[in-house]
Amino acid sequence: MKKAAIILICSVLMLTLVFSVASVLDSITVLTGYSLKCENGSYMIIEETGSPIRYSFNKAIGTNVEKLADGDRILIISDLVNCTYPGSTTAHFVFRYAEGEREDIPEETLIQLSEMGWYKMEE
Repeated sequence: MKKAAIILICSVLMLTLVFSVASVLDSITVLTGYSLKCENGSYMIIEETGSPIRYSFNKAIGTNVEKLADGDRILIISDLVNCTYPGSTTAHFVFRYAEGEREDIPEETLIQLSEMGWYKMEE
């Protein structure tokens, strides 16, 4: 009888843990792409597809965002991305895994951001 009660309690606890982890992971996004510092002091990650996503990082751990150069390869763990253009999210973890150059960022994306006032194109 005691053994059955212990097994039942452990099963309930395991199910609770599984559902808790699943609900947390459902609201987390992992992004990889290129770093870009914008004209107004905000930061973006430009995904491989060229999609820009602005991110806030007040409480993010990992890489010091201010030291990132345009084009550096970064990984961000964040909240869900808002469906705006450019997208926006809150970063919880930022990691630079490779150096890069501004030329690594798709030119079309930079032109669009420049037209919207987010980025100043070099002349």
